[in-house]
Amino acid sequence: MKQLKLVLCLFILIFTFTSVAQAQERLTEGPAVELEKMVVTATMTEKEIEEAPGSIEVITSQEIEEMGAQTVAEALEMATGLIVTGETGRIKRPSIRGTGNKHTLVLIDGRRLCMGYKDFIDINQISIDMIDRIEVVRGPTSALYGSDAIGGVVNIITKKPPRELAMGATFQYGISTYGEGEEPLGRAYVGDTLERFGFLLAGGYREKNEWDRDGVIPDDGDDEELGSIAGRFSFDIDDNHTLLAGFEYSDMDIEGLRFFQNLDRERIAEDKRHSYFLQYNTRPNPLFNLMLRAYHSEHENDIEFSPTAKVTAEENAERKLDQVEGRFTGIFFDKHVLTVGSEFREESREDITGRDDDVDNFSIYLQDEYQVFDPLYLVFGMRFDEHSEFGSEWTPRASLIYNIFDNLRLKTSYGTGFRAPTISELFITSYRMRGKWVYEPNPGLDPETSESYEIGIEGEYKKIWGRITAFKNEVEDLIEAIYYKSTGTGKKKKDYYRYQNIAEATMEGVELECGLKLPLGFSLLGNMTYLDTEDKETGKDLEGQPDYKGQLQLGYHYPEFGLRANVRMDYIGERYYADGTEDDYTLFHCYLSKEFSRHLKLFAGINNIFNTREEKDNVVYVEPTFYYGGLSISY
Repeated sequence: MKQLKLVLCLFILIFTFTSVAQAQERLTEGPAVELEKMVVTATMTEKEIEEAPGSIEVITSQEIEEMGAQTVAEALEMATGLIVTGETGRIKRPSIRGTGNKHTLVLIDGRRLCMGYKDFIDINQISIDMIDRIEVVRGPTSALYGSDAIGGVVNIITKKPPRELAMGATFQYGISTYGEGEEPLGRAYVGDTLERFGFLLAGGYREKNEWDRDGVIPDDGDDEELGSIAGRFSFDIDDNHTLLAGFEYSDMDIEGLRFFQNLDRERIAEDKRHSYFLQYNTRPNPLFNLMLRAYHSEHENDIEFSPTAKVTAEENAERKLDQVEGRFTGIFFDKHVLTVGSEFREESREDITGRDDDVDNFSIYLQDEYQVFDPLYLVFGMRFDEHSEFGSEWTPRASLIYNIFDNLRLKTSYGTGFRAPTISELFITSYRMRGKWVYEPNPGLDPETSESYEIGIEGEYKKIWGRITAFKNEVEDLIEAIYYKSTGTGKKKKDYYRYQNIAEATMEGVELECGLKLPLGFSLLGNMTYLDTEDKETGKDLEGQPDYKGQLQLGYHYPEFGLRANVRMDYIGERYYADGTEDDYTLFHCYLSKEFSRHLKLFAGINNIFNTREEKDNVVYVEPTFYYGGLSISY
């Protein structure tokens, strides 16, 4: 059956490519148009951000640098409508528009990553070594990307091999105001193109020492070591045919104190993640393109305790994802851009007990971008997924852009989404709260589904730009662990839960984004999100989702002196939890850099200037005042 789906996947792509290639011979060929400020995630086709449907934010490598961010988790802290949440094992996950941490799909160049520990992808383990930009698409995108894209997509776009020799290195050191949490790091890159062959290699090493302010186990921060390396290799077969290959590898070690099985113990965790891919692109003429790609993603975690404690299979497991896919894009009759694609994906998990589980998913999707007339642009998409465990799912999406004036646009979208139950939710018993809570699987789970709407208006005038968007998400069949019994008493008491499709929720709100270019090299950027959530079963707010989240940044750039600086404010509103409401808080940060030549730059920054502290359930969300400085060398 799997082989049949794979053959069907390839047949659909080859048939579509051949048929359209014949049709395009009758069309007038013209030069390809090169556009700036391009984004690809919203439609899988290159577009200027103003012309792309939906709500999109692009975080550039320059902006990442000026935040002092070293991982994707840190780079996303100030994104509109997105919060980075802390999970079990101090994992970091993005949540868009209040939909939760399992409803945002994380991609690297459009490629999925296999699940990690307890079915989370820890974005704190993804380094910025090779990032060109991060595209954040808010709103359901399952019509293109399938499962997990209920809230939106975070697509990490990496750099390509440079046209000529380029190399550089960055060194940085930081420490908290209490002399704790020392963080030395370094990263470097080198790339070049030699005739038809191009390459780019980048890697880094980051270490952060443990820190603790309350003297209570667990420590506020663990010892962390993150090493990473990535590569990209391109080969131009000829002007119309290109091969691209690449890999990513990261190894993260975390050590810290935990109270586990009635004793204070040292928890030692190692997470290894690697992936590699091979991609073929052909563009016989400027009117259409075919992409074929195969890739593998793997994650392995190994958790031990000292003194030794009995651990479960979840603490020592290996997960794999393999996918083959193809996508064709072509222009029809000057007004239609058609994208059709197909994927076959298999995910598996094996642990130290020898248990081996796997699921597979076959999908096809179609999208039509239709320029009805000059001001009106429509996008219609539909995807079909067939999952080996729960059956099939259809996910349509429709978007509209209407140019009221040249610099003022109306954007609106409707779409559905879904999240397939994970292997752990289907088959694996796991333990939470230091083994006191037992989570049991349920092979009969259905997928979570959603229906979403948004409408917005955006524009720019001289030195001002702005965007306001209203949205509403309705999610059904949410998978939650439901309590059903307890065993033992006192310290030996255990509570048992089983995953069920029982919950419904709504998330609605408004997003406001704006920017202003000021005189003398200054600029002002800001965003604010109002979010109202409701658990339909309880009538209460969803846990951990702030009612307001906002950012404000005053920037400065003086090119003649090579100066860049900014002061940033980050506001998180009240958050509801079952055991009480957490107060709002505001953080301030600053950054300064000076270029002494085009090869040398010095920089420094302060995070959390006023030493605000925020903690919940032994997870520290805000670290103490942190000072850092360093230098970058490039050639």
